[in-house]
Amino acid sequence: MRLFFAAAVVSAFSFSDAAPITLVGSDLIAPVIKKSVSTLAEKDGVELKIDMTGSFVALDKLRNGSADIAIIGLPREQKIPEEFAAIPFAYQAAIVVVNVVNPLEEISTAQLRDIFAKNAINRIETWEQMGIGSAGNMRNILPVVTSFNDGVALELFKYSCFKGDNIAPWVSVVQNKSDIYNIVKTNNSAIAVIGKLKPDHGALKVVAVSEPRKDSERGYAFKPEPDILYNNDYPMSLPFYIVYKKGSASKIKGLIRILLDDKLARDLEGGNFFSVSKNFRKKSVLELDMAQ
Repeated sequence: MRLFFAAAVVSAFSFSDAAPITLVGSDLIAPVIKKSVSTLAEKDGVELKIDMTGSFVALDKLRNGSADIAIIGLPREQKIPEEFAAIPFAYQAAIVVVNVVNPLEEISTAQLRDIFAKNAINRIETWEQMGIGSAGNMRNILPVVTSFNDGVALELFKYSCFKGDNIAPWVSVVQNKSDIYNIVKTNNSAIAVIGKLKPDHGALKVVAVSEPRKDSERGYAFKPEPDILYNNDYPMSLPFYIVYKKGSASKIKGLIRILLDDKLARDLEGGNFFSVSKNFRKKSVLELDMAQ
């Protein structure tokens, strides 16, 4: 959890006529947005200092006044502290994929645990156990996961599904994401958990994921699509928020506009992140303007 959450926070800004804006936060997202934020800030005449070194210190810096705005990554079940306002900014997700010939359309986090976890109580080894008994040559499940080179996908998967357990020794941990693509494309029995898919993923199919409801009934299954991520309905996602002290929006409005710019959204989409959709970004800017 420490590795997962330490990789998860970003940004802080301080808008004033006299002082530069200071950007602090997650080193996970910094390489993706840093250049464009600097360029757009310079273009708009915003003096900017960037110091994005990790998540843990971002909110503290907002509290003590050494930062004015932060982009933080926060696990879905955790809440933004009451003293701060928050705007959805981006997401990372662990994504389940199979070969397109595989009839599987959805899977639960409990089933994923039983396939991938070392100490699974009800281990699932065959596709017949998943209710798929007539899929040609599909018999034994071949579980595959990405490595730590694929953003936080592996840690996010474990955090969301494993309840403290670890990856089982029978699971293949593949270093190169393109190798996973090849494994799933050439093996109908493979199921893989990876980070964001390339647009040209070809013969791979994304599987919807559900999580148990509190009443023990089966929950709805979702794919990591823009509206679903925005509503926090996809079980294996890490949301990132633009966060600032309530009442300070007038100082940082220009910088928030930069962060919600189309250029930043394109950078995020090309850098293993999902950006908030344009409509939701426009909605956030409108609400910001109306609040002034």
